[in-house]
Amino acid sequence: MKEKKKVGVALVHELCPVCTKEMDSSILLNTKLSEKAAESIDRLNGTVKWSRDWCEECKDMKTKGFILIGAVEAKTNDATNPYRSGNIWVVKEEVAEELFAPHGAPKSGVAFVDVTTAAQMQLPGVNLDA
Repeated sequence: MKEKKKVGVALVHELCPVCTKEMDSSILLNTKLSEKAAESIDRLNGTVKWSRDWCEECKDMKTKGFILIGAVEAKTNDATNPYRSGNIWVVKEEVAEELFAPHGAPKSGVAFVDVTTAAQMQLPGVNLDA
């Protein structure tokens, strides 16, 4: 009789949620020691997910101001994961507060901005061709 697998292991790759750069990978191991949990973990092997932490470069950018991530609204299918243009800007907190008035800038210190808005703001290097 063949013994059922009760231990699942997966290597999951993580991306920085700001710049999308690949960061350290995580090793997942199921703790329930059941066949169902092992299968669930095994399916995650080799997948990519957003990290809960930012990469060191993005953490450093955040110390300098508010981060704007360029997005292309016309190519966005999922509002929770906008199509990125490849642009990232750091602006003064005051600029972000004005941009998001009257509600103010998000407390996270980072937000998506459509590239057409970024071009109107005259942010440098706007990638309108993304």
